Amino acid sequence: MSTVSTAKYPLSVKLFHSLIALLMIATLVIGWQLEDNEDLMGLHKSLGVTVFVLAVLRVVNRIRTKDSVPGSVNAVGSMQYLAEKTVHGLLYVVMLGVPFMGWLTSNAFGYPASFFGLFNLPTLIGKNIDLAEQLGGLHGLGADAFVVLLALHVLGAIVHLIVSKDNVFKRMM
Repeated sequence: MSTVSTAKYPLSVKLFHSLIALLMIATLVIGWQLEDNEDLMGLHKSLGVTVFVLAVLRVVNRIRTKDSVPGSVNAVGSMQYLAEKTVHGLLYVVMLGVPFMGWLTSNAFGYPASFFGLFNLPTLIGKNIDLAEQLGGLHGLGADAFVVLLALHVLGAIVHLIVSKDNVFKRMM
């Protein structure tokens, strides 16, 4: 059993974690339905824009709160520590990269990335269908990577709760 301190994550870190996780899962589920219902594209894009903006804010907040975030419960240098840092780092890449690829894909197909029809993100690239299809493939691969990383993240959380019986959940609640 771990003897890690009971220091908790700052509220802002917990809120960004939960909100972005829910939005990413919702965006993914809607994305899976796009082939059968293209009417969901506007909602998918709007949620993607929301994820991207919140992810940027989350990175800024993570930097701002770095001194008040508790350390890892895993021993530095251990396989668990390496797995934790790798999965968390890749989740940040996916959190920022997948919506960004969606934005570029939308632009390359000749459409804006819109936020609930209230405003459009700037157009970063011109219409180019070949490029759009390649970017769309990367967007899809990123979504697949998110599913794998989410599964690993949840598995790690379950291991901490049931096997390690450390205080990871108390720190996040």
